[in-house]
Amino acid sequence: MICEYAFSLRTNHWPDPYDKWAQSIESEMPVPYPVLQEFKKSRENTVFLKCPAHTDYLKNTFVFKSPIDIHFNLDFDQENAKIFCKNIDQTIFNNIVDLRFTSRDNMGNSEYPIIGLDFLNTFVSDQPVTVDITPAFMNHNDFVQKTSVIPGSYDISKWTRPIECVFEVRNKKCEIDIKKNDALYYIRFRTNDKIKFKKMNMPWPEIDICADLRAEAPFKSLKYRYRQRKNFNNGL
Repeated sequence: MICEYAFSLRTNHWPDPYDKWAQSIESEMPVPYPVLQEFKKSRENTVFLKCPAHTDYLKNTFVFKSPIDIHFNLDFDQENAKIFCKNIDQTIFNNIVDLRFTSRDNMGNSEYPIIGLDFLNTFVSDQPVTVDITPAFMNHNDFVQKTSVIPGSYDISKWTRPIECVFEVRNKKCEIDIKKNDALYYIRFRTNDKIKFKKMNMPWPEIDICADLRAEAPFKSLKYRYRQRKNFNNGL
């Protein structure tokens, strides 16, 4: 199965020299790497890698790794959300750290703060296939140990949207050290066909269509969303 793939840090142009820096990161971004191939290096000859229940589950599962270093210093209380990143400057912070989830309307009564990273992965297929986003539960790094990535799934042949790295923080006051190439989350394709990635440009027109449809009726079911998109494509 051919799956088209694009990665972006940007939803719009950044001021120079930041835009050129972002472009270089995007152009160098490799396609997601198979989880089982990664485990063969770090867990060579481990018995569970011989178990079909395990290997079948992780078939067509890929790991997304951070393209840059980010060091978070977090301090949340009832009234304020203080988020610092000492190793990136304010322009980059403003463009990749999504703070909308820290509002009380979005957090509700949860005791776990929510942050988003605009590392935008987009997958498109002309064949029906559902992708699952899960925490990188078999990798070990500071990010995985201190956060919980919000999972989700949708059919990439019926809906076009970027996957953002949204996560809960387990402690309201902590530091999180993300190194370049640290595993952030897994992307699992629910198919027995072998996935072959083909790079594409970010499909912003299709993304914008789906974003506008979602804005018309927030929090509807995926079945409703897919019908919206189909009707739009058919001019209804």
